[in-house]
Amino acid sequence: MQLALPQIPERRWSLWFGLGFLLLVLLGLLRGGWWVVEFTRSADSLPIEELALIGERQFTDDDEVRQALRELGNWSLFTADVAVIREALTALPWVDRAAVRREWPNRIRVYLLEQVPVARWHDHGWLNDRAQAFEAPPRAGLATLPHLSGPAGSEQKVWIMWQQLSELLAINGFEGQALSLNARHAWTLRLASGTELALGRSDTLARAQRFIDLWPELEREQAPIERVDLRYDTGLAVRWQEQDQ
Repeated sequence: MQLALPQIPERRWSLWFGLGFLLLVLLGLLRGGWWVVEFTRSADSLPIEELALIGERQFTDDDEVRQALRELGNWSLFTADVAVIREALTALPWVDRAAVRREWPNRIRVYLLEQVPVARWHDHGWLNDRAQAFEAPPRAGLATLPHLSGPAGSEQKVWIMWQQLSELLAINGFEGQALSLNARHAWTLRLASGTELALGRSDTLARAQRFIDLWPELEREQAPIERVDLRYDTGLAVRWQEQDQ
């Protein structure tokens, strides 16, 4: 006697085969995803071995940049947060802007743009070429910059006035050294010779021109001038330096 085995429909075999294949694919994807996560979490998977610094630098040296990045800890090409790196670099006193980019397989490229100082601002700060105040330690070669000061928020106003006065002085053979705007919005200009000009709150350029026009007469005294008060509608008041006996 022969027993007939039940026949499994071909459609059912295809269904089980498809489900098995799908299960293998899902397991592979899960395992691959886990591997990628572990790989990117590991700081040793693709460690940063090279830091490319681009951009002309006059006031920021390599050690300052390395120290700023070292304080962020260890990171790889995948774990490096370019926003955090950029923020750490722009926090350096003489750095104005920074751009950071990953480069395969083990390099970070950094482009630094430094502040361009055009004047000293008060005693401990500077003005950049956009007339914005910032604080940074002194550097060599900046001693000849003009010394400007004024109330908070007056940086643009003081810088514009300095440029106008400097041009007026230069074409008449004078050189400015410092300009200040006090809380009452009155201007005081100091020349490179040391003479101080009180210019008041209005008609600033006209008063500076009055000093220039009267300078030949003042120069005849052949004595150093300490201060010239030009806040009068007409004329001026002069204070001479005391001479040693």
